[in-house]
Amino acid sequence: MPQTNANRSDSSSKGGNDIQHEVFVQDTRFSPEEEAALLSESNEQKSQANRLFGTSRYSEAIGEYDKALSACPNYLDYEVAVLRSNIAACHLKLEDWKAAVDAATSSLEALGRLEPKKDEKAAECNHDEVVEIEGEGEDAEKELDKLKTDDKRKEDIQKIRAKALMRRAKARSEQGGWGNLQGAEEG
Repeated sequence: MPQTNANRSDSSSKGGNDIQHEVFVQDTRFSPEEEAALLSESNEQKSQANRLFGTSRYSEAIGEYDKALSACPNYLDYEVAVLRSNIAACHLKLEDWKAAVDAATSSLEALGRLEPKKDEKAAECNHDEVVEIEGEGEDAEKELDKLKTDDKRKEDIQKIRAKALMRRAKARSEQGGWGNLQGAEEG
């Protein structure tokens, strides 16, 4: 079975200090069946973590979100971004500002791989662009459904980006100083 924790950091304690270890492995793609099974497992862990978060058990929720990350294929950037953003929320509740910044930044990095930054001029041109659907009947309906799905996905990405940016800004403001707050939008 392919390794699923590539490009993730995990921490271990040695003498009371958290040490971050980065693991870099070439992306491995799973078969659609394996991917669906891993995503299902990840979503189960995420649901458990959400329940723990809802009952103010933030440290335990972080553990469950970490398990969800371990099950989630690393190339599913949106799902990874959501989990990292949720971990950032837990760290905010625990007032662990540095960990919140790190988790929110990881979330934003995953989102950045989904929607690379465009120069502002190109973004303005594409924002008001009208898409003409070619074909008729069933083909046109399929194309329209695909466009609707793409638009929904873009909205979801923007929502998670906004949450991660706000969580990072909150953590940086709590760390103190304008220098930390100024970097909330940057990397």
